[in-house]
Amino acid sequence: MSSDNYISSLGLEVEILESSFNLLAPKAEELGRKFYDELFKRAPQVKPMFEKTTPAEQQKKLLSALKLVVENVRKPETLAPALSAMGERHQVYGALPEHYPVVVSTLIDVMKEVAEEAWTSNIEIAWTQALDVIARIMLNAYKPNINGNSIHEAVKNSQEVITMNDTDTVELARLRSAVGGAMQAMMMIDRDFNVTYVNQATVDLLTKHEVVLQSVFPGFQASAIMGENIDIFHKNPAHQRQMLANPANLPYSTNIEIAHLTMKLNVTAMMDAQGEYTGNALEWADVTEEVSKENHVARLQGAIDASAQATMMVDRDFIVTYVNQATKDLLIKNQMQFSAVFPGFNAGSIIGTCIDIFHKNPAHQRQLLADPNNLPYQTDISVGDLKFELNVSATMDSTGNYVGNSLEWRDVTEIRKKEMDVARLQSAVDGANANLMICDTDLVITYANPSVVSMMAGRSDALRKAFPGFDARNLVGQCIDQFHKNPAHQRQLLGNVANLPAKAEISVVGLEFEVNATAIIDHEGKMMGNMVEWGDITEQKDAERQIQSLIDNAVQGKLDTRIDASTYSGFMKTLSDGVNELMDAVVEPMQEAQRVIKALSTGDLTEAMEGEYSGEFAELRDSINETNEVLAKTVDQIIQGAENILTSSDEISRGNADLSQRTEEQASSLEETASSMEQMTSTVKQNADNAREANQLAAAAREQAEKGGEVVQKAVDAMGEINTSSKKIADIIGVIDEIAFQTNLLALNAAVEAARAGEQGKGFAVVAAEVRNLAQRSAGAAKEIKGLINDSVERVDEGSRLVDDSGKTLGEIVNGVKKVSDIIAEIAAAAQEQSAGIEEVNKAITQMDEMTQQNAALVEEATAASESMNEEAKEMNDQMSFFDLGDEEPEPVVVAPKRGRRKSRTEESSGTPERKSARRSKRAATPVADDDDEWEEF
Repeated sequence: MSSDNYISSLGLEVEILESSFNLLAPKAEELGRKFYDELFKRAPQVKPMFEKTTPAEQQKKLLSALKLVVENVRKPETLAPALSAMGERHQVYGALPEHYPVVVSTLIDVMKEVAEEAWTSNIEIAWTQALDVIARIMLNAYKPNINGNSIHEAVKNSQEVITMNDTDTVELARLRSAVGGAMQAMMMIDRDFNVTYVNQATVDLLTKHEVVLQSVFPGFQASAIMGENIDIFHKNPAHQRQMLANPANLPYSTNIEIAHLTMKLNVTAMMDAQGEYTGNALEWADVTEEVSKENHVARLQGAIDASAQATMMVDRDFIVTYVNQATKDLLIKNQMQFSAVFPGFNAGSIIGTCIDIFHKNPAHQRQLLADPNNLPYQTDISVGDLKFELNVSATMDSTGNYVGNSLEWRDVTEIRKKEMDVARLQSAVDGANANLMICDTDLVITYANPSVVSMMAGRSDALRKAFPGFDARNLVGQCIDQFHKNPAHQRQLLGNVANLPAKAEISVVGLEFEVNATAIIDHEGKMMGNMVEWGDITEQKDAERQIQSLIDNAVQGKLDTRIDASTYSGFMKTLSDGVNELMDAVVEPMQEAQRVIKALSTGDLTEAMEGEYSGEFAELRDSINETNEVLAKTVDQIIQGAENILTSSDEISRGNADLSQRTEEQASSLEETASSMEQMTSTVKQNADNAREANQLAAAAREQAEKGGEVVQKAVDAMGEINTSSKKIADIIGVIDEIAFQTNLLALNAAVEAARAGEQGKGFAVVAAEVRNLAQRSAGAAKEIKGLINDSVERVDEGSRLVDDSGKTLGEIVNGVKKVSDIIAEIAAAAQEQSAGIEEVNKAITQMDEMTQQNAALVEEATAASESMNEEAKEMNDQMSFFDLGDEEPEPVVVAPKRGRRKSRTEESSGTPERKSARRSKRAATPVADDDDEWEEF
C-alpha cells in the first residue's frame, strides 16, 4: 500500500478502488455480461428474481451501482444511505442474506478475469473489503418480519450477525479504517481458523516474504490468503486448535521460525456484542533483524564472558561496571600482591570500585581517558613484583556516544623476564664470530649480527652483480627469497620443522657460501622463524676444485699440474703449497723410471734407473733395475731354446711327411674294398627284396586260390539244392496234371447231366464246357512245364558234376601254390640273412676306412703342427733379436726348407660326390684322438 493511499471512514481504500474501477470501465459491458452468466451458474435460485427485467437492463443497473459506490466512496455520509435504500429494494426483490456471499465472490472472480494481468492482490483485498462493507450496510437495511422471519434470524442463517444500527456501522467503518491503515500487520480468523480479514500491512508483509513462505509452505499465495485456513502454517494444527479453543489462554505471544525468518505473533480473542467468542485477531511482526541483533549481542557477551583475556569495563566516572571471569581469576590469583600495594583491595567486590585506586596520580589518567582520540592506549603497570600489560579502548553506544572504557589486562611478568633473557642473548649473538642471520616465518630478515654484515660487506662488489642495489648494511627487512633461484623450494624446506636443521651450499656470481638453517621455536613449541648461519667457502671450494683437477690429471698421467695459491691466505695457502711440493717429489722418480722403461720399449736392456731416493722411491728404482737384469737373462735363454726347437721341429716334420704318404696309400686300398662291398651289398639287398616280394605274391595267390576253392564248394552246394528243388517242382506239376484230368472228367459228367436236364440244364452245360476247356488247357500247360523241369533237372545235374570237378582241380592248385609259397619264403629268409651278413662286413670295412681316414688326418695335422712350430720358433728367434743384451750378435740359425703340404687322400679321391660327402661327414662326426693308442693301432 502506498504511503499516500486514502482510507475512508468506512475503512475503504479509496485510491485503489478508483484506479481499479477506471481500469475496468472500458470493459464494463463484458464485466456485466460475464457476471450474470456466472452468477446464474453458481446460484440458479436467484434467477427468478430477474424475470421481470432484461439482461441488458440488469447489467446497466449493476454498473450504475458500482459507479455509485466509486463516486461516493469519499463521501460515506452519502454512500451509506444510498446503500441502505438499495438494500431495502433487494429485500423486496427477494434477495436473501445467503445470496450476498455468492454475489461478492462471483463479482470478484469476474473482475479478476476481465482485468487479466492488471489485477493484483491489493486490488482484490480492497474490493473484497468494499463489497463486504456494502453487503453489511445493505443487509442492515432489511426490515424485520419479512416472510415470517426476523432479520436477526436471516442474518444468522447466513453466518453474518447483523446487530448494528447506523451509528454502529459508522463506528465499525472507523475501526476498519484504523485497522486497514495500521502499520502493524493484522489478520482475523473465525472459529474454524479461516482467514476472514487481512489489512494492507499483512498483505505487504506476506508479499515481501512470499518466496520464503512458498519454500516452507508449497502452494502459498499472498494474494489468496483470504479464506485460507491457518492450519497450513502449523506442523501440529491440533495443538494450536486446542490452545485457541479456550479464550482464557489468550492473549498469547510467541516467536515462530519460518526458514531464516523470525516472526513475532500476538493472538487475541474477538468477542461480539453478546460476548460470544467469534474468532481471533493475529498481529504479525517481522523481528528477524531484531532477533539477529539480540543473538549477536548475546554471542559477543558470551565471547567476552568466556574469553581467556581479562576484560574490565568502566563508565565515564571510572567506576567498574563489568568484569569477565578471566579478570576475576586474575585478580583473585594475585590478591595478596594487589593488597600489599593497594590496601583494602578486594577482588571479590571489584564491580562498583573506582579505578583511581590503581593510580598514583589519578588526574593524569582521567585527563588521558577523557578524550577518546587518545585511545586505544597501551602501557605496562607494576604491582609489586608483577608486570601487567594494560590496553585501554573507548566504548561507544549505538549512536556513537563515548560511554566508557574497556580495559584488557594481561599478566606479562614472565614475558618481560623472557624479553630480558632475549636481550642478553642478543648481546651475545651480536658479539659472536659466527655469521648469524634470523628471519621470520615469511622469510623476512629480522636480525643480522655484525659478523654476517662484515662478511657480506667484504663481498658486496661481487654480490651487486647478481643483486643490483645490494647493501650489506641494510639486510634487515629484506626477504631472503632474493638469494634463491627457486624461492618456493626454500620456503617449503624452511617452513617445515621436520626438515630442519638443513645445510646447503649456494653459489652466487662466483662466490660460494655454506648455509646452515635451524628452526626457532617459541615456548609453546610453535615455529617463529629460522636462524641461518653463513660461511664464506669461496677459497675452500676453489682449492677443492684445483686439487680435484690435479688428481684427475694425475690419474690421466699428467703430472705437471699445480695449484695456484696466489689468491689464498692462511690455512688454504699452506695446504696448497704442501700439495705442490708433494707433486714435485713424486714426479722426479716417475720421470727417471719413465726413461728406463722407454728404453726397454725399444729393446734396450742396458739402461738403469739412477738417482738418490729413499723409501718406496728407492724400492722402485731397485725393482726396475733388477727387472732389466732378469729380463736380459730370460731373453738370452729364450733365444737358445728357440734354436733347439727349430732343429727338432724340422726332423719331426720330415718323419710326419713319410708317415702321411704311407697312410694315404692304405686308405686308398680300403676305400676300393669298401666300394666293392657296397656294390655286393646292394645286389644282395635287391635279391632279398625280390624274394620278399615274390613271397608276398605267392602268399596272395595262395589266399586267392583258397578263396576260389571255397567259392566252388559253395557253388556245388547251391547246384545240389537247385536239383532238389527242381525235383520237388516236377512232383508238384504231376499233381497239377492229375487235378486237371479229374476236372476234365467232372466237366464231362456235368455236360452229360446238363443234356439230360434239357432246357433247364443249358446254362449249366455252358459252364461245364468252359470248365472242361480250362482243365484241358491246364493239363497241356502242366505237361509242358513238366518237360521243361525235367530238362532243367538234367542240366543242373550236369552243372553240379562240372562244378564238383572244378572244385577238385582248384584244390590241387591251392596245394601247389602253398608249396611254391613255402619255397619262396625260405629263399627270402636266406636272402635276408645273406644281406645282413654282407651288411656287417660292409660296416666293418667302412669303420676301417674311417679309422684310416682319421689316421691320415692326424698325420696331416701333426705335419702341419711341426711346420707351424718351426715357423713360430723362427719367429720367436727373430723377436728375441729385438733385445739389446750388450753381447755380440748370435749366429743365424739355418732352418730346413719347408715342404709343401701334400693333398690329402680325400682331395685326390675320384669317388662320386655323394660318397665323398658321406665320408667327410663321418670324419667330422668322429672326435680326433690325441693319445698314443692311435699310433700303436695304426
